[in-house]
Amino acid sequence: MSSESDELKAHLMARAEAAISEMVGEKAKKEHLTITEMERLARSVGQTVMQAISQRLTEEESQQAKSRGCPTCGRTMKDKGLKGRHVITETGDIWVERRYYYCDQCRSGFFPPG
Repeated sequence: MSSESDELKAHLMARAEAAISEMVGEKAKKEHLTITEMERLARSVGQTVMQAISQRLTEEESQQAKSRGCPTCGRTMKDKGLKGRHVITETGDIWVERRYYYCDQCRSGFFPPG
């Protein structure tokens, strides 16, 4: 496994462990849990982990986009700096800071990964 893959795995494992620790803390506050409460705790951990994965992969894709050039004409794009964006994904809401690129040829902006 490459060092990038190892770093990604370590980051995501830490996020999952934190979510699980929070769930265990919530569980400890009650003596008995209903099925609905158990499901809510499990769903919360799953949602947190899915959002962490989505956010991290989105950030990595954004970092690789510059080398690919304009998605329309393939020419080199101008780096307009970091821009933050609230993104609604299938796994939930995430905040991502990504590079914004502009193509003088196509006169269009690009906020990778799309």
